Amino acid sequence: MTNRITAGTALVFLLAMMTHFVARAEDSLDSLTAEQRKALEDREDELDDIKAKIKAYKDIVNLKQRQGAALGDQIESLEAQAKSLELQMDLNQKTLVEIQSEVQILTERIRQKEAVIIHQKGILSEIMRGYYDDQASVIPAELIMNASQMVNPLQEGEWTAETGAKMSELLSSLRSLRESLVSEHQALIEKQKKADTLRLQLEEQDARLDSTKTNKEQLLAKTQSEVQKYDALVDDLEKQREEIEDEIESLEAGKIDALDTKDLPGFNKGTLSYPVRKVTITQSYGKTSFAKKSGFYKSGFHNGIDFGIPNGTSILAAADGKVIAIGNNGKYAYGRYVAIDHGNGLVTMYGHLSSVTRKLGEKVKRGDTIAKSGNTGNSTGPHLHFTVFSAKSFDVVASKVVKSLKDIPVGATVNPKVYLP
Repeated sequence: MTNRITAGTALVFLLAMMTHFVARAEDSLDSLTAEQRKALEDREDELDDIKAKIKAYKDIVNLKQRQGAALGDQIESLEAQAKSLELQMDLNQKTLVEIQSEVQILTERIRQKEAVIIHQKGILSEIMRGYYDDQASVIPAELIMNASQMVNPLQEGEWTAETGAKMSELLSSLRSLRESLVSEHQALIEKQKKADTLRLQLEEQDARLDSTKTNKEQLLAKTQSEVQKYDALVDDLEKQREEIEDEIESLEAGKIDALDTKDLPGFNKGTLSYPVRKVTITQSYGKTSFAKKSGFYKSGFHNGIDFGIPNGTSILAAADGKVIAIGNNGKYAYGRYVAIDHGNGLVTMYGHLSSVTRKLGEKVKRGDTIAKSGNTGNSTGPHLHFTVFSAKSFDVVASKVVKSLKDIPVGATVNPKVYLP
């Protein structure tokens, strides 16, 4: 009886020790994840920042693609795509590192749980042997060593009930550990699958990045070639513009020399009305500072008045008259224009128009809308160029510089201000 009581008491003590060990072991498993939480949160912040940048670059790509297929926009789009890909790869790389860290944590948790299960099985085995064997020789040495610490040994019936309860508790703990172990094994498999998928994505993205960079380099080379070509075209165009301006000024200089003021009406304010409702003069007639410094006019002489107005503004007839010329100089000189003979020795010409709303030979009244403003011809921005010619000197001539240009309005000009209000 003494041996049974001693063995039973020792087994109860062993169960208590085992329960404490399991609790501490499971606590340590929980704390392992908690210790990683701060590092994982920091990585999540980095990932959120990268995702925000990726969205911004994707917005740039979408914007540039909507803006059209200009070479410069395509290059910017490719640069944004490359940066987006690099950030996506960085994001995936960081995510992969995070998954690998989680895999390590899970692996360690599984290892510890397996160790706990093995230990619990050993204890359960010892309990079962002690329960069915009355011999003290079967009691584990560690129980014998700790037996001196026991006080108030339990009676046989109490020992049997207590041992049964502890065995049930131990079996329940083993079952719970095994279930969690199965769950974490499954989680580990899923994490490893995700890691494998990310590795494949990284390989694909790396290939796409190389392709994008190659396309960018090819496009840059093409752009440089296009720039050289367009630079040459611009140089030719500027040269032609200068030659045409020289041609116009030369023709008008000869006509001004032959001008007889007797062919003009007296310099009376209000003979002509302003050709726009809202008057904003951006350049006056004659040798203005812009005409002398800009290089637009070789002689430094501006043969009319410029009114600053938006595209599409109504252009008004400066006086009663008849439309005697409608033309389009294209990218040269006055661009699209209309001219009106007022029957008093004056012809007014309206240049850089977007459209003309009257027909050749049509009669108009002062203030009638005759055209819409624009930015055609040799123009630095939307405005109306308004010139007053001597009707006797006015003519429409073909250019000797640009063969396709056959309708340049020329003549002896006077300052429009002497006739305007």
